[in-house]
Amino acid sequence: MPNVVIHAIKGVGYKRNVSLRRWLDHRIVNRKFRVWAAREPNPDVVITSLPPHDLAASAVSYARECGAIAIVDVRDKWPDNLIDVVPRPLRPLARAILHGDYADRDSALKGADVLLSMTDPLLEWALRAAGRRRLRDDQVFYLGAYREPNATAPSQLSDLVRERLRDRYVVAFIGTFSTYHNPTAMIEAARLLKHRSDIAFVLAGDGDHRAALHEQAAKLPNVLFTGWLDSAAITFLLRNSDLGLCTSGKLSERNFLPNKVFAYLAEGLPIGSVFDGELRDLINREGIGFNFSSPQELAFAIESLASNPARQEAMRASARAFFDLKCDALTIYRRYAELVETLVRRKATVSPIPEQTTSNG
Repeated sequence: MPNVVIHAIKGVGYKRNVSLRRWLDHRIVNRKFRVWAAREPNPDVVITSLPPHDLAASAVSYARECGAIAIVDVRDKWPDNLIDVVPRPLRPLARAILHGDYADRDSALKGADVLLSMTDPLLEWALRAAGRRRLRDDQVFYLGAYREPNATAPSQLSDLVRERLRDRYVVAFIGTFSTYHNPTAMIEAARLLKHRSDIAFVLAGDGDHRAALHEQAAKLPNVLFTGWLDSAAITFLLRNSDLGLCTSGKLSERNFLPNKVFAYLAEGLPIGSVFDGELRDLINREGIGFNFSSPQELAFAIESLASNPARQEAMRASARAFFDLKCDALTIYRRYAELVETLVRRKATVSPIPEQTTSNG
């Protein structure tokens, strides 16, 4: 990529999102960043993500020291997520222990010139932590996805689609078989719909729950596992599917949109989701699928949609339109870059950055 230099800072790595090793990794990366940044020319703008909250605090402090614009892009509710895994009676103690982490988070958010995020609820969380209202440059940019122009697939997947999925209503799940994205409800719905030979359930992925899921689906001829697929094979599968599922082992509010949402929308798939929060509101508002809270509700919704081609096509059209407008990565990251360039130009012509005004956009 022309005119781009990438410096990678290595930590120790980690496998679990909530773990001591992740905490240590973040501390090491933060320390290395401070040493590296001191040797670099002063930038016009500093963009940092949160988490890690300690690195974000250091990056914002560095921006202040060198007169740069500080942008914090909020990706998750850290360190709140650490508190969420602690038994409720012990949470006050855990928060006290993490006092320094909360101080870093607040320093980053309160010191930022601009707050960005990938969902509205997450941005609102950041604004509350920063103790300020939303300003015109505080924006939401979905993660989005790229719509692949072509998609090839391994011969065995092509054979699967041709021999077992053709002329069937295909319900797809892609992703890691983990606690938050556990597709057990999908298999239970398949059990309820095993009399419908025209409906098939395809699970693409792998993870900790793989063996349990295979055992649960052992006697269900309408459930198929593909194993882990690369991006081209996923696209091929979704282009031969009719519905994409977002299931979970925990019925809790999630203030993010899983990556699979954008993959589904890119191929014009309606979405069936169990999540509360942003995704539930989005589905209701845009008419791009349905929400459910039990395997029974899921089975009923699938059967209803499979039996109503007109409603299926209307949801497909809404999914495609919403993707083109809000979720196409080419559009999202062009707008993101334009915002950064606008901030730098504004800083160059007016100092300090003029007071901003409230906007709902």
